Amino acid sequence: MMRRFARVFLLVIGSIVTLAGLAAALLAGPDDTVTTGERELTSETVAFVSSASLFDFMGPSLHVAATAENGREVFVGVAHEVDVTEYLGGIAYDQIARLRFPASYELERVDGAVTGTEPEPASRDWWYVQSAGPDKQEVDYPLGADPVNAVVMGADGDPPLAVSLELGLQIDNLFVTALLVLAIGLGLILVAIFALRRRRRTRSRTAHSAEPARQAGGRS
Repeated sequence: MMRRFARVFLLVIGSIVTLAGLAAALLAGPDDTVTTGERELTSETVAFVSSASLFDFMGPSLHVAATAENGREVFVGVAHEVDVTEYLGGIAYDQIARLRFPASYELERVDGAVTGTEPEPASRDWWYVQSAGPDKQEVDYPLGADPVNAVVMGADGDPPLAVSLELGLQIDNLFVTALLVLAIGLGLILVAIFALRRRRRTRSRTAHSAEPARQAGGRS
């Protein structure tokens, strides 16, 4: 009984591990990046800004990509929270408070004046990474100990704002690790299936061996 339970348990664990590895591999892809996919966002304010607590960990690289509607030039940048807060002080913007991969953003309005920023964002020298232009703009930044904000706004610094936004995390070797987990899960399933089939064959042979003995006993 205990052996049968162990085999079934192994089959269940193998299935869970397999599904976890498959899901991680599909989410990460060969580029090792888990993203939200492109999401259409509109705001009457000047910017979309990620909360510093949203990426408050070290290791992965933050990926930010945005395209503005109607060919408008868009600005994408990552900077220290202190610099962003000072730059947008007194101005309303929408903060990305929570992120649910791979589906959606939860936005919270930061109160202030619905007006533009001066000077234009690209003129500031404290951005860790930045990109601006009329087409899709992308930046990548390795997350460290400093609290940072990802900022997406019009390159002219004026509201309102309508963009297609994508956020993601690039984790080294995530895809390969997911494939290894998938392989381990499949291995556990195969071992469990082999053990269960072997047990059935053993019981079948035992039953066949016992049948002649019963028949001999009956004749005597």
